[in-house]
Amino acid sequence: MLRFNFNFDLFNSDYFLYERFLVFLFALVPAILLVVFVLYTDRKSKEPAKNIILCLLSGFLTIALAQYLENLVMPYFSNNVVLTYIWAFLEEVSKAAIFFLFVFDNKYYDDIYDGLVYMALIALSFAGLENIMYAFSESTVASSISLALMRDFTTIPLHVICGIVIGYFLSLSYFSKTKKKKYVNIVLALLVSSFIHGTFNNLMTLLSTINVSDNDSVKMMLFVMLPLLIIMVVLFIVAIKFINKSVKLNDIFVNNLEYDDKYAYLMTSKEFLLSGKNKLKEERYNKLMGIKDKKDDNEENEIAEEANDKEEQSFMPEAIVLNRPNNKLIETDYKNYGLEEVYEEKEKLEETNDIDISSIIDETIDKDLDNMIILKTNKRKSNLESKKRRKKYRGKNRRFR
Repeated sequence: MLRFNFNFDLFNSDYFLYERFLVFLFALVPAILLVVFVLYTDRKSKEPAKNIILCLLSGFLTIALAQYLENLVMPYFSNNVVLTYIWAFLEEVSKAAIFFLFVFDNKYYDDIYDGLVYMALIALSFAGLENIMYAFSESTVASSISLALMRDFTTIPLHVICGIVIGYFLSLSYFSKTKKKKYVNIVLALLVSSFIHGTFNNLMTLLSTINVSDNDSVKMMLFVMLPLLIIMVVLFIVAIKFINKSVKLNDIFVNNLEYDDKYAYLMTSKEFLLSGKNKLKEERYNKLMGIKDKKDDNEENEIAEEANDKEEQSFMPEAIVLNRPNNKLIETDYKNYGLEEVYEEKEKLEETNDIDISSIIDETIDKDLDNMIILKTNKRKSNLESKKRRKKYRGKNRRFR
């Protein structure tokens, strides 16, 4: 990538309003189209809108951090080739830093492909904002649009491809079972993306040194446009390979299949959940966002449901009648339903040894008592269901508030 000392002024007095709009359009629309494409590839497992917006606004932080780091190291390197690789490394480190800040501990980062999605959005935010800054650093509208168009087809795809590479390796790191592979993949994420970025920048610098007249279209095609086309094709091939590999590994992860020997160190989704890593991450995320721990709500609901079940059970006829020894009622059962006189009459009959009459009375009373219990049970169940509905409604209102 060619470096410029830009004087960014969106409201440059040399530009009319419609000219500013045109420059802005040419500089940003390709990045927006790529954002739409990236989100479309993840349509089956959509990420939360707030996370997407956060990544798309991260370009301001990424550029500020990259510029700060570049200014720190610039005095220590005189070789332009080496300095180009250093600049590339610092830009990729800045993007990765934003990923670690906003995404790595996010509870919605829950599969391998998410790494590519979030990192591509961070890279597009960086590329789009940088493109606007470079475009408005030019002194004329024509040169601004020309530079914006050149970067639309070169630098913006480059940043996305580097973001894909970083996202791929960071996902391998995050879902790794071993610490060794975790750190190795983080290093690979930075080194591979920096190598691609730095090599591209040096090749672009080399192409810019070729003296070809604008009128000589043949030489322009052979010595500038054709090499540039080959470079971009190679980059797209690299991106497709990383995307395909990520999709394949993500399918294994989600479906809890077996990895081949090379990727045997990765967790499946089941192993990821059982590891407790996702649980700890969700707790940190909820604490950061001020969200009440769902575990507490679940425990409260379980306790309430258990109490309701016990309360329901206590009013079921089987609990009172069938669970008695020999299915016989006791004195308390009669008293609970205001049948003390009936019980006393039953006791007198038993004392006179008139067993036949007593058993007939027992049977009649049991049937009446069962009917009373069933009526009370149905009423109690209706009340409990009403309570549950009110509680569920209040819970929904709390979430919407």
